[in-house]
Amino acid sequence: MDIDSVKKTIKIDKSEEAPPDMSIILVCWNNKDYIEPCLLSIYDSSLKRSYDITVVDNGSTDGSQVMLREKFPEIKLIQNTGNVGLGKASNQGIEATKGKYVLLLNNDTIINGHSFEEMVIYLDVHPDAGAVGGKLLNPDGSFQAGYAKFSTIWEEFLITTGVGDRLWPGYPSHFDSSLVIPVDWLSSACLLLRRSALDQVGLLDENYFIYGDEADLQYRLNKNGWKVYYLPAATTIHYGGKSMNRWRRRKMVYRGKMLFYKKHYGPLKTGLLQLMFGGMSFLKLIGWGIASLIPKWHERSKLELHSNLEVIHLCINLR
Repeated sequence: MDIDSVKKTIKIDKSEEAPPDMSIILVCWNNKDYIEPCLLSIYDSSLKRSYDITVVDNGSTDGSQVMLREKFPEIKLIQNTGNVGLGKASNQGIEATKGKYVLLLNNDTIINGHSFEEMVIYLDVHPDAGAVGGKLLNPDGSFQAGYAKFSTIWEEFLITTGVGDRLWPGYPSHFDSSLVIPVDWLSSACLLLRRSALDQVGLLDENYFIYGDEADLQYRLNKNGWKVYYLPAATTIHYGGKSMNRWRRRKMVYRGKMLFYKKHYGPLKTGLLQLMFGGMSFLKLIGWGIASLIPKWHERSKLELHSNLEVIHLCINLR
């Protein structure tokens, strides 16, 4: 795709007098190969409103900054010297912009057609909506994620043991609605927020670093009377997991969940969750310890053993 021809349709608002309808925030960390097509998909969308784009770079070392300055000089680039976390970097972008609506968009996404316009229109005509989002698709167009309910101990058991996904593929994400419905929370891979709602409930909690921050924010929106809506017609291709391997991600996902429980559910449920995560990780240690004796599983076992030891340590020393 030719960058210059696509950018002829650009609708970025450069006016200093009036804020744009939407500010688009992307956080980048060593994802140069994905962020360029993501940005081109924004320019190639059918969005009829004014918008600006801000990229917050968390100390990338893959040449992302140079590429952005050379190919997308009109985009505001905020440069961090290191990885400050997704939550903090997103907040930097939000605070540096003035759009009526704020779009949190992962850099490994491709926005589809009218999805932006669908989300903006919905916020325009539904003043009770604090946030909207849609359906995430895999690169082949198959379903990846929809909406989710706020976590319960039983749900976490089904996720941790893998029973939930065996019974309901894609669990705990729900995607059985073809209707616009209010939901508990949506992924921040593509999440449009009303700035006035953020002004009321506050920005992302930076203690999460990554994972759990979007559920926490939407929990606070719900508690303050704002609704979050799932728009099935708004679809986004999401590559997913390109900045972190599965073994490091496991620890960060568990940390996010335990911090959410600690903040919102109290010490009893938090303790139960820590016990469950730690206990399951201990059982996995035994299993992978045995598997490590088999030559073809030796390298995988080392990664799994280290990952599960990290989770156990985290469960004991949650902070």
